[in-house]
Amino acid sequence: MGYAVVGYFDKATDEWIRRIWKELMVNDIDDYLYNSENNPHIKFAMYDNLKEIDIINAIEDISQTREQIDIIFKSYSFYPNDQPFFNIDMATSMPLLELQAEIRRTCDRSSTLFPIDFFDAGIWKPDCQLTREVDKKHLSNIAKCLYEKKLPIKGKLESIGLIKFHPAKQIIRFNLS
Repeated sequence: MGYAVVGYFDKATDEWIRRIWKELMVNDIDDYLYNSENNPHIKFAMYDNLKEIDIINAIEDISQTREQIDIIFKSYSFYPNDQPFFNIDMATSMPLLELQAEIRRTCDRSSTLFPIDFFDAGIWKPDCQLTREVDKKHLSNIAKCLYEKKLPIKGKLESIGLIKFHPAKQIIRFNLS
């Protein structure tokens, strides 16, 4: 079982991304995210294991000192693994970088990091996952689906929380001040 500290979006942005998840499900490309017990989100860190109460307290403390962040979704991308997954990329901003750095400083103390470096300083990029893992035969269908979804899209990062996965389940969520 893994965990992630995540950020959630405003209602309009959430619904826009959910429509993409639904279209990918209806077209038999990927139904995992649409059927999960979670909302569209940005991952700030992923952990193999953690002390839940410590992380919940840390996230709550951070949420009380951080304001909501304006965000812009600017492009689509994918990780070319054996079973690739697709994302929508967000413009990097100082408030996002500062929030991610604070989450890492605070939450890493009570956790064991996932054995990947995607969340390290200088490597992490803000994005929202659109698929989990898909068969390569769907690449052109995904590209057609995303081509219809014009960018940029402006939104807000309104809250941060903790999820457990697989399957994805939201544990806690706190609004940013």
